[in-house]
Amino acid sequence: MTLPTIRIFISPCRSGSTAFMQSLNQSPYIHCFYQPVKEGIREGLGPDYRFFDGSHPSFFSNPGKTFFAKEVLGHIYPEECCFQIFPDRDAIDRSRPLFLLREPIATWSSWKKCKAAGKQGWVGVCDLEIFKLAYKYTYDRFIESRKVSKQVTCLTREHLLKAPEQIFQQICHCWEIPFIKEMISWTQPFDVNSFTCGKPLEFFNRIQHKDIRESMSFYRVENNKDRDQEKLVTLVEQKEIKSSLQPLYEDFSNWCQEYYPLKSENNEESSKEQRINTI
Repeated sequence: MTLPTIRIFISPCRSGSTAFMQSLNQSPYIHCFYQPVKEGIREGLGPDYRFFDGSHPSFFSNPGKTFFAKEVLGHIYPEECCFQIFPDRDAIDRSRPLFLLREPIATWSSWKKCKAAGKQGWVGVCDLEIFKLAYKYTYDRFIESRKVSKQVTCLTREHLLKAPEQIFQQICHCWEIPFIKEMISWTQPFDVNSFTCGKPLEFFNRIQHKDIRESMSFYRVENNKDRDQEKLVTLVEQKEIKSSLQPLYEDFSNWCQEYYPLKSENNEESSKEQRINTI
């Protein structure tokens, strides 16, 4: 049996993964999955590997497409932070994993913001040790996976935001999928019926993904100043995160510039102009 073409993106919660998925979901050549492996964890059945073995029903209802999975780590239980993402070495090669980290204090701040806002699934939930576990596990799985396959890359959200169109083109080239302009300037609204997700539909109809649902541009969502709530992070938390997680983020920052180098300053200025026009 010929297995479907699959690609996967892995990050801790609140790193910009849903906006990334929404960009790929604009393409008629791609069908997206929302946390297909973790869904099995949340159902108490263990990791769901149907995305890797080609048996998921969504493959048969979307023939000829490339299948993309957004897989995030966290945020309530340790089991959601450190499950085995890949069933075997071949799954790593075939899926060409892209690991993403966001600056750790900003990521933790976003976790706390979700709790403060009472967002779906976050009420009363915000544990620094759980966050550190998810963040470090993402880093560790990248280190482990890159030893197995040359198809593994990493990216920081901050590097992506410097030139989204340029970097999306590079990612598409790496993943052997067509880049289209609509990945940056969206024409299709956020629609839960357009991707595969095990969650109830009402999960997406609340405030959890309000910014995604109300935006029609990758730039507009990911440059939303309301996402930056560093004042929610205490000085003790800042000190702990800087000592334990900041070095991991800095490693990612160095590696991602090798995987996805930016072009010359002139081209960066052109990208900024495109951004202004998009907004």
